[in-house]
Amino acid sequence: MATNLHAGHREKMREKYARAGADAFLPHELLEMLLFHAVPYRDTNPTAHLLLSRFGSLSGVLQASREELCTVSGIGEYAAELIDSVANLADAALHEKTSDRREDRETIMRRAREELRGAGSDRTVAYFLDNARSLLGCETVYVGYLGSAGFRDEKIVRPALKRRAAFVVLASCHSSRASRADENEIAASDHFRKTLRLSGLTLLEHFLFSGDYVSALSEFFPEEERAARERDAFFACGKGGAKNEP
Repeated sequence: MATNLHAGHREKMREKYARAGADAFLPHELLEMLLFHAVPYRDTNPTAHLLLSRFGSLSGVLQASREELCTVSGIGEYAAELIDSVANLADAALHEKTSDRREDRETIMRRAREELRGAGSDRTVAYFLDNARSLLGCETVYVGYLGSAGFRDEKIVRPALKRRAAFVVLASCHSSRASRADENEIAASDHFRKTLRLSGLTLLEHFLFSGDYVSALSEFFPEEERAARERDAFFACGKGGAKNEP
């Protein structure tokens, strides 16, 4: 009969969780505990670290496909299925919780300002909305300069399609400069707009925060009639372009 050499460690982890809750755990420890249920006789700590290294964050791990998860050493079919199931359950719970909340431009802008406040580096966050413009979720889709060639379309499209979103709002920030959008950033935003459209998604708005200044990159692009109508409804609680806000 096989002996679980890590049983003592696992029991201590479970006791700590029961006593202090998830807030007392680091991200890799939460993953480590989750993997207990799929990996009965092996130390899951190294695998948890590998997952975070490969996908960047807990949200990145949960957004990964089963095929991508299985490329990580220590993750087999059952572990990938477990992680995927937890991700789907979390998405469903989030949708249930927020399904009656119709988002507008001002609400999303305030959310984005708080999310990006004090960011130590340039980054872009995506907000995913359903047909009723209820918030399905959000995640950081890129860390780095918005105009960089390293910003791949799939980082926005894949999580949007997985959440069955209809609309996307992007929010980017300059962490160390107070300036408006440059040509590369404007071109990147236009590219994402077109790419999302090819996938049946609509980019409602793209905010760019630079210090206290926020601009709406939609100002730089003429809109089709259908997209304009969609944007008008989204903007019902606050039309207008760039402005300074405290």
